[in-house]
Amino acid sequence: MTNPPTSPCPPRIATWLVQLFAPADRAESILGDLHEEFSEIASKSRIFSARRWYRRQVVKTIFHLAGAAFRNTPWSLVGIVLLGFLLRRFGFELPERVIVAILRMQRPHSNLHYGRYVWLVTYGIPIVHVLMALLVGCVVALAAKGREMVATMSLALVLCALIGAALVHVARHGPLHVGWMLWSFVDPFATILGGVIVREIRSVLERRFSRA
Repeated sequence: MTNPPTSPCPPRIATWLVQLFAPADRAESILGDLHEEFSEIASKSRIFSARRWYRRQVVKTIFHLAGAAFRNTPWSLVGIVLLGFLLRRFGFELPERVIVAILRMQRPHSNLHYGRYVWLVTYGIPIVHVLMALLVGCVVALAAKGREMVATMSLALVLCALIGAALVHVARHGPLHVGWMLWSFVDPFATILGGVIVREIRSVLERRFSRA
């Protein structure tokens, strides 16, 4: 007895992106419509064509959802993004000050933990900066319930624009190190990651409450 052929599945990453951007009360219906059309196209043509169509529709859907979020509550989103920018602006120097204060508390001219001190200054401060960016992304996402990804990605775009302007300025006045240039964009990525974390946690909690 042969098993019946299984129906093709749409790309998982594309489906996950829709779940990130779509409101919780609309995500299931949006994905249901997309999956229905995907199955129909896959049955009439090659699965490759159906998946390519699905990815294009997901991109259009995400842009539509992001535009709708801005149209419905523009000033609220602007305020949340501004809050995130101010948190990052005033909290950016905090990790460095804390680490320097800890180092100053140690005995002066002591070489006992010199290697650790160098590691903290060289790597510890950048790592804590990334963690701060992740925390700011979480705060922004918590404030933008249902619009977590739109808010965090908007903040990330603002940060990327400022970083790009700073890189152009540095390039005009001296050599630009590729490693430092790439590391500069880790903070915006961490901000978006904070939005993903909050959105995923909220989705899990909403599913549990809906089943209860």
